Amino acid sequence: AAVNDSLRKIGLASNHLLTLINDILDISKVESGKLSLTPVVFSIAEVTENLVNISQPMVKDKSIDFHFRVNAIEHELLFADQLRINQVFINILSNALKYTEACGSVSVDLQELKSDMPNAVRLVYRVADTGMGMSEEFMEHMYESFSRQTDSRVNKVQGTGLGLAITKQMVDLIGGEIECQSMLGEGTTFTVTLDVPIAEQEMEEMV
Repeated sequence: AAVNDSLRKIGLASNHLLTLINDILDISKVESGKLSLTPVVFSIAEVTENLVNISQPMVKDKSIDFHFRVNAIEHELLFADQLRINQVFINILSNALKYTEACGSVSVDLQELKSDMPNAVRLVYRVADTGMGMSEEFMEHMYESFSRQTDSRVNKVQGTGLGLAITKQMVDLIGGEIECQSMLGEGTTFTVTLDVPIAEQEMEEMV
């Protein structure tokens, strides 16, 4: 069982690496208007498990106080572009973990609300960290490609600076919203709201 579990985590981690490579390819596609969504039936429970597993190495490495709460998820099977939703969720969470100092805290909250769209749910994904935060000036430009908040403490942080640009473009493509509250030295909270269709299998079970 332990071996199977390890193999599954390796599979999830390699998917994450692929996601990062895809990010770099995607930004050029998004900017040229060539990126299209590929909806599939997927399990939101699997998406959350994936997020928790991907986070573990960095959480342990930096002794981060990590909380992941899932609220009121009544519809497990949804029909949307799982890869894109994954990219959005992973990018925001990995930024929070990356820019939060050792022994800081990161909490993730995923909630299902009623959607204005028929046969859909509204997913609200919130990631709050106690990291270095962002200045107002930076926040005005943070969704542009290659912008990064610089700070002597994180000059050693590796990254392409593409995460937020892609995340914003993905959220727009899916038709959702992204909001950010942040202050320098006070941490950051990102909130993503997406209206996602419920899969037909799930609808049939509700009847």
